[in-house]
Amino acid sequence: MLTLGRVLQNLGPTFLTVRAGELRPARQVTGVVFHDAVDPLPAAEGQIVLAPGLGDATGTVALLRAVGERDGCAVVVREPVDVTPELADAAGETGVLLLSLVRGASWLQVADLLRPTAGADNALGRHLAGEADAHLDLFEVANSLSDLLGAPITIEDLSSRILAFSADQDEADDARKASVLGQQVPRQYNDELVGRGAFRRLYGSDRPIFIDSIGPGVRPRVAMRIRAGSEVLGSIWAVLDALPGERQQQAMIEAANIAAIVMLRSRVAADASLRIRTAIVTGLLEGGTAAREAAAQLGERITGGCVIAAGLHADDAATGAALSADLDRVSRALSMLLRSEVPAAVVAAVGDTIYAVVPGRDGVEPDVEHLRRLAVAFVRRQGSGDELAVAVGPVVTDATQLDRSRREADLTLRVLRAGTGGPHRQVACARDVQVQCLLMQLSDLMAGQDVKLSGPLDRLREYDLRHDATLEPTLRAWLDSFGDVAMAAAALHVHKNTLRYRLARIVEIAGVDLSDPEARFALMLQFRLAT
Repeated sequence: MLTLGRVLQNLGPTFLTVRAGELRPARQVTGVVFHDAVDPLPAAEGQIVLAPGLGDATGTVALLRAVGERDGCAVVVREPVDVTPELADAAGETGVLLLSLVRGASWLQVADLLRPTAGADNALGRHLAGEADAHLDLFEVANSLSDLLGAPITIEDLSSRILAFSADQDEADDARKASVLGQQVPRQYNDELVGRGAFRRLYGSDRPIFIDSIGPGVRPRVAMRIRAGSEVLGSIWAVLDALPGERQQQAMIEAANIAAIVMLRSRVAADASLRIRTAIVTGLLEGGTAAREAAAQLGERITGGCVIAAGLHADDAATGAALSADLDRVSRALSMLLRSEVPAAVVAAVGDTIYAVVPGRDGVEPDVEHLRRLAVAFVRRQGSGDELAVAVGPVVTDATQLDRSRREADLTLRVLRAGTGGPHRQVACARDVQVQCLLMQLSDLMAGQDVKLSGPLDRLREYDLRHDATLEPTLRAWLDSFGDVAMAAAALHVHKNTLRYRLARIVEIAGVDLSDPEARFALMLQFRLAT
């Protein structure tokens, strides 16, 4: 059970500070939601409300009262906070704790850390709960070791990503604070440690090592590797000005042993969670009975929903491990985004495609346009140029029909990957590119039945091959220009009279009437199917 006391122990004062109201440590936290000034407040009993866009005392007072009416437990706003008498009174009267989030911290990261999963009553939830409990255990290890050493502690993985930290980071230097806020040791500090051979010494030692200051304003560190058998899993870092005594060194060694167990348990839980999540998503995508059974595993009253498909434009170099790493990165980011907006959504990579199933519940179906806007913002934040494409399938009214939403999302994703959905288009709903999807389906049908294009185009191609001519591209340029001779001639870089001569030859050789709209449509369709 996650409580306000645990939240403040793990995240404050590095992330959160109490600004108004009475802290009740035993108050249970049931969830976390984002406040939107436009949409109705979704807060419920025991929930923490994150308010990224709230910046004035009047709005904060109104939000505190609204959350209090729904028996929410806390409101988080960005620093700085002007605690007016009205604001303090509102917090006191409603019993809602007002917390401030330090500048530079990510709202999504804080939302993920605040999200309780213990007590979940379904298969996926239980495995996620095991993963979350293991993660919180690392915070307990960090806090206990901090008490013994009298120093701020971080626990990091092999990539210098911060897995847990003690609650006394306000006593650390700026380098440590930047690491905790970013959940990653900044590159300039990490590169300096690598250059000095600090990691080589650390991973080769079975005892804590002392690392002198690596620059102005950066205090020395004492570090201890975390190892399980022959595998190094990460390290523990303490901000200390000297190597501590034997007793404290032994405490670091024991803490590293405990951290290794917790990290291995977390890895097992994460692997199990991934397997179950992938199985559930796969079942939902199949539709029919499999989807109904998968929906039951989620423990939700799912009434339909829609499927989102995301994929990367992988070149020949981005295969194997590199492609898997990219898919994993995008899958995690998409899962974090959707969990903050649609907690019931499930995400998993299946093959080279990332699928998200956004379920409808109790007759309330997903808003496709809202999901499309989320996808556009997601692609923009990923900063992957034209590499990432996201397709939003249509809403279906029953979980057994999710396979139809998946098929249309897959087809839409193919259109985006092929670049036929429009220049630089990376996100689309199925309805946005319906014609392109129909053309692709027709092309698939022709390929499946080994149908070859024949008729006027075939005769033009044969003539061009025999005489080294350019009648086929001339016809296409003319059709694409809606019969505008000047525009087509400019596109081909030829004189208008030359274009007119070629058109006359096309009519003669292909035996086609270019004044007939049905003939022009047939030619344009053949050109599209031939690409």
